[in-house]
Amino acid sequence: MATEDQQRFQTMADDYDRVGPALVPMYGWLQEEMLRLLRVEAMGAGCLVDLGAGSGIFLEKALSRNPALHGVWVDASPAFAEVALRRLARFGDRVTWVLSPLEEAWETRLDQPVQAITSMSAIHHLASAEKRALDRRCYDLLAPGGWFLNFDEMQSISREAYLEDMRCWVRHVEDARARLPVAQEAVGDRWCDHFARWIVRNIDGIDIPKVKGDDLHEPFLDQAQWLREIGFAGVDVYVKYYLWCLIGGRTPTT
Repeated sequence: MATEDQQRFQTMADDYDRVGPALVPMYGWLQEEMLRLLRVEAMGAGCLVDLGAGSGIFLEKALSRNPALHGVWVDASPAFAEVALRRLARFGDRVTWVLSPLEEAWETRLDQPVQAITSMSAIHHLASAEKRALDRRCYDLLAPGGWFLNFDEMQSISREAYLEDMRCWVRHVEDARARLPVAQEAVGDRWCDHFARWIVRNIDGIDIPKVKGDDLHEPFLDQAQWLREIGFAGVDVYVKYYLWCLIGGRTPTT
């Protein structure tokens, strides 16, 4: 049976595309920081793989800034694929489409060296062992000096801080929903209905065991350490904005 989160992302693709950037705190700024780290304009005719690429917003930004770049869209949602196909249609064969869960062998469908692998708010749905296996597969796929950057919802260094991080999102949604244009109010209401269930599962039910597909938030310090253990160089928590942490590193050049 599909989990609540799996059902949510199957049915809300259009709504998320329309109001997600407003209802997720600093959505655009977080993506800009990832693009800044990648120096995407200087990647030339490289290949960027976006995991859990959703409606294609991040790939659209990257491909627009570097006309030689090739993008790989990887996601398990046919609904999001429909939205992304419309958004990215103008890039034609500069986009490779891979409809696949992240824990499955999506990388076997690629036929060129990869200079960067990115993800935003997707990997936290995987179990711990799957996260670690995915990190290793990304390391093995990347060309020397290639970036792996994961912007995701992660636990902080204490239970109290973690709860406050999640409550910050609740306050943001309340404020942002009140500022949505009239034309987006119905979409915002649907999004907030689903978000109310997120609150029940993750804040009210913080101590209730979660299952794969739920929000399996794990400490950012642990996840950064996993990258170091695999062999990534320069691993850091590059950005932390409440619940959202950008962790990553590069494959060695020698």
